[in-house]
Amino acid sequence: MAVHVRLLVAGNSVQRQRFARRSGGWQHIRFPATVALIEHPEHGSTLFDTGYAPRFREATDPLPQRLYRWLVPVEFADAESAVEQLEAFGVPADEVLTVVLSHLHGDHISGLRDFPDARIVWSSATDLAGATPGQPGSLRAALRHTRHGFLPALLPSDLFARLRAMESLPPVATGLPGFGTGHDLFGDGSVVLVPLPGHAPGHLGLWLPATQGPPLFLVGDACWLRQAFLDGDLPPTWVMGTLGGRDAYVRTVERLAGLAAARPDVLIVPSHCAESVAGAADALARG
Repeated sequence: MAVHVRLLVAGNSVQRQRFARRSGGWQHIRFPATVALIEHPEHGSTLFDTGYAPRFREATDPLPQRLYRWLVPVEFADAESAVEQLEAFGVPADEVLTVVLSHLHGDHISGLRDFPDARIVWSSATDLAGATPGQPGSLRAALRHTRHGFLPALLPSDLFARLRAMESLPPVATGLPGFGTGHDLFGDGSVVLVPLPGHAPGHLGLWLPATQGPPLFLVGDACWLRQAFLDGDLPPTWVMGTLGGRDAYVRTVERLAGLAAARPDVLIVPSHCAESVAGAADALARG
């Protein structure tokens, strides 16, 4: 069954290109916070990640959370939030029935509380590290969480009542070379959650085999730029050391490289790769 997909950019972070690819320069580049709106003919509207939202500023006003904002500067206007863009498309917040989270970094969950009626789907390997959703926690905990790009204040207080683990969904063969089995969100093969380990605990992507355009593999932060899987141009060693699992990250990127070679018809879209996001958005618009 085909789904209709629209890619949104809900703000940007700004970082030096060299931090994302070893061959890169020292100029600043924008990393879009990409949100996918997936409209299913029977199951309504689903989001993959939620991008930045105004409460990101609130969550990073105090110390130590402000260190996050200093290290990863953000360019964001309120009208760029996912909820505002969806309203402009005629999709009110209460029509978003499901939100799938690739992982818990602040640039992926800041808009989550704007969709209070949605069930929340993530991997059971996701690590809250003892955090209380909606609360910043103790200073010691806040330091630990901020170091890993995690802001518990962005999570809804009723998180656990709305949560469903990816692993509770039916297993299904992805049909993607190198990616084996995923989990079927709606039971019809239209939206498949795929584990993509390495960047963060429980990190996952979304495989959409039939859209209004080409097949689409949304890979979150499995890599930041497409040069990683097209050219083997990974981040510098010291940056790799800050990730959730360096060896797992490299293996995931290698599998993406194999997929790109075997299935050139599939659009592989890292969340923060401006070229990939723009190209996929154009292909979907023409589809």
